[in-house]
Amino acid sequence: MKSILSNILIIFPFFVFGQNTIMAEYLHTSETSNAKMSKRIVLYASNEKAKQVHFKSQLNEENEYGASLKEDGSISIIEKPSDFNNVWYYKASTKDIVKSVVNSNTNYIVYDTGLDYNWEITDEVDTVGNYQVIKATTYFRGRAFIAWFAPAIPISFGPWKINGLPGLILKMYDEDRKFTWTVTKLNLNAELTEDSLEAQISDEAKEMTYQEGLNMSRKAYDEKQKRINTKLGGRGGNFRTVRHRDQDLERKYEWEEN
Repeated sequence: MKSILSNILIIFPFFVFGQNTIMAEYLHTSETSNAKMSKRIVLYASNEKAKQVHFKSQLNEENEYGASLKEDGSISIIEKPSDFNNVWYYKASTKDIVKSVVNSNTNYIVYDTGLDYNWEITDEVDTVGNYQVIKATTYFRGRAFIAWFAPAIPISFGPWKINGLPGLILKMYDEDRKFTWTVTKLNLNAELTEDSLEAQISDEAKEMTYQEGLNMSRKAYDEKQKRINTKLGGRGGNFRTVRHRDQDLERKYEWEEN
C-alpha cells in the first residue's frame, strides 16, 4: 500500500490537500424490493472531526406513494419518507457516531459506538473526477462494501457511517449495488470552525444507545402496521409491507453475534 500512495502523491502533487476543512456532497441511492430512493448527504470535515447532514429522501420517478394491489392479492404500501433532520457527528480518534434526530415531535441523541471496519486496501486504482482513487473493501453489519478513497485528500471520513481510510471516500457501494454513494460536489476550502463540528446536544434531547434506538423504531413501525391493518378491515389478512432484514442497509449487528 505504501508504494501505491507514494506514486499517487507524486503524480498528482497539484491535487494534494492543503486546507484544514472540507465540504463534500454525496448522492445516496437505495433500492429495496418495492421502492427506489435517493437523498443528499453533506459532509463537513477536518482531519479530526466531521459533521454529516442527511436531507429528506426522495422517491424515484418510476415509483409512486400509496397502496398497490399485487398479483398475489396482497397490498403493498410505499410511504412518504419521514421529515427528520438528521445530523451525525464523528471523531477520527474514536469509533463512535453521535446521531441527532430532530423534528416537531422528536428530539433524540443516539450513540452508535465501537464501530470496526477492518479495511482491506487493494492494489486497484481508478479515477473519480480529477482524483486518483484506491479501492478498499470491508464487511460491516452484514454487508460487503467497496470504497474508493483519494489519498491526496487525507481526510479519514466518508459518506454514511463508513470511515477510517487514509483518504476521503469519493465513491462507495455495497457488493450488490443496492446502496450507492457518489460525491457530487467537493470544496477543499470550506470555512468551518472546529466548534461547528462538535456534537450539539440540547438539554431536552433524550439520549440512547443505537440498539435502544433500533428497538424503539421497530416498535413504532410494528404499531403503525397494526393501525393500517385495522383500517383495511377484511383485507387485513392479505396486507403486507415489505421490510425484511435482508433489504435493510444493516443486516446484522454485533450484539447479535453471541
